[in-house]
Amino acid sequence: MNTPGNDIRLTDELERQLMMQAIEEQFRFKPMVALKGLVAKVATLFPASKKASPQTAHTAS
Repeated sequence: MNTPGNDIRLTDELERQLMMQAIEEQFRFKPMVALKGLVAKVATLFPASKKASPQTAHTAS
């Protein structure tokens, strides 16, 4: 009779743990990622700013 060894159970348990961690990580709220997305959306509302051109100084003569 062929019985599975302890290493198979450990491997299966490790796989279950890794899958549960991956699922939890997928649904965990990440504030910095959310903030980055918000800033990107707000930036699309404004036109790209032109490069600041040096203003020429007018002197009164």
